[in-house]
Amino acid sequence: MSDNFWDTVGAESAEKEEPSLPAAKPEQPLSPFSPSLPADSKPKYTASLSDFPVKKWDSEDDAHEIIHWFNQERIKQGRSELDFKFFQRTADVYSFDSENDARQFLDLALDILNDDNGAIENRVLTGWASERDPQWTEDFENGATIWGNIAAALAFTVVLIFGIVSGMIVSVALFSEYSAQDWPTGEAQIVEFEEWVETSCSDDGGCSDTQYASAVFELHCTHVVVDGGPDDYVCGGSPHENADTIMFEHSYQSGFFAHAPVHYMMNNLPGSETHTVAYNPHDPSQVDLRPGFQINWEWFLPVIISVFIVLVISKAENASVKEGFASMRGVMTGQIEV
Repeated sequence: MSDNFWDTVGAESAEKEEPSLPAAKPEQPLSPFSPSLPADSKPKYTASLSDFPVKKWDSEDDAHEIIHWFNQERIKQGRSELDFKFFQRTADVYSFDSENDARQFLDLALDILNDDNGAIENRVLTGWASERDPQWTEDFENGATIWGNIAAALAFTVVLIFGIVSGMIVSVALFSEYSAQDWPTGEAQIVEFEEWVETSCSDDGGCSDTQYASAVFELHCTHVVVDGGPDDYVCGGSPHENADTIMFEHSYQSGFFAHAPVHYMMNNLPGSETHTVAYNPHDPSQVDLRPGFQINWEWFLPVIISVFIVLVISKAENASVKEGFASMRGVMTGQIEV
């Protein structure tokens, strides 16, 4: 026994003091994907898309790689498995075909696995806690979004087709004008000319007037035989008794998109006995009331309007044309229930 009092106290304290234990470590990691282990909390699941044996995320089979791993971990947690439709609905992904879709699935899986109290899962499965926002409201909003996107996709398709058809019509009209710009001209006799106004009214009381004009012409054409080439016609002048004389009647009725605008007919035909027209020398039944190359700018209105509407629909913030096409495919393949 030591004579030193403090030595005695120190020895007794050392005999009573227990050795420190090592820090607790889990026997198995919670995830095969290298979970992070914060010092002050339970291990958290961490994973990236590169941890899965998928080269290109473009099909539902690829999505099941994430779901299979997720359900294995769910079983270890003592919870029930969740299926593809749950992930599809909750992640708002209706056509799994991209790496971005896979990232949303994986983020959702990690959030649920790391949610110890099940708040995320309960909110998704059983609905919102607030009585003002029941689950059917969320379902209704999701359904409205789907059908809104489908409507945008259908409208985009219809307007796009209309714009393409209108563009083809304008192209044909311009080509026809270009082909007829060098046709010969002749004097056509005006047999009859008439103009009138039609008034149309809508249910709200608004009315609009449309001006129309109609004319009947006679062309007197002589058949000319050309050696070594196609037969031609020379048109114009007065009718005569020559056996080679052929008479054609041409009638025009103009409107907004007509080849010969009303104002041109009204300014040039009334009070005149003849009018200069261009004709196809090989087929004088093809007549141009206005000789030379002409462009009616109103022809371009359907094309311009169609392009504008297509741009508005494609840039709309509350509807997605791309998601609309994906939703239509999901409805047809049975991936989306309606």
